[in-house]
Amino acid sequence: MKRCLLLSDIDRALPMTIRDLVEQSYEQAKKSGWTEREVPIPEMIALIHSEASEALECYRKGEAISWTDETGKPQGIASEFADILIRIGHYSFLLRIDLEEEVKRKLEYNATRPHRHGGKLA
Repeated sequence: MKRCLLLSDIDRALPMTIRDLVEQSYEQAKKSGWTEREVPIPEMIALIHSEASEALECYRKGEAISWTDETGKPQGIASEFADILIRIGHYSFLLRIDLEEEVKRKLEYNATRPHRHGGKLA
C-alpha cells in the first residue's frame, strides 16, 4: 500500500534553522495568547530559568531523558530543553534579536577562548 506524504512529514524532513525556530516560537505563542501583553525582560529571563528548573526536577525524579505521557504530552529533560529554546525563540522575536547571527558570533568568539576558559572547574 502506497502511503501519502503529508506536509508535516515534509516539514520534519527539512532542517530547521534558528530563524525558523524563532518565527515558529513566536507564531505559536501568538496563537496561544502569550503576546497579548508586553513581557518585561526580567520576566522573560525568569520564565527561561523556570524551564531549566523543570529540567533539573526531571533529573532529580530519575525520569527518562525523553518520554511521552498517557495524554501524548512530551516529558523529560529533552522536552524541557525544547521549552527553553522555544521561550528563547519567542523572546528573541519580541526583542528583535537575530538569534542565528548571535549564536554564530558567540561560537566564533568561544573558539578563541583557552581550554576550560582559563582553568574554570565548572
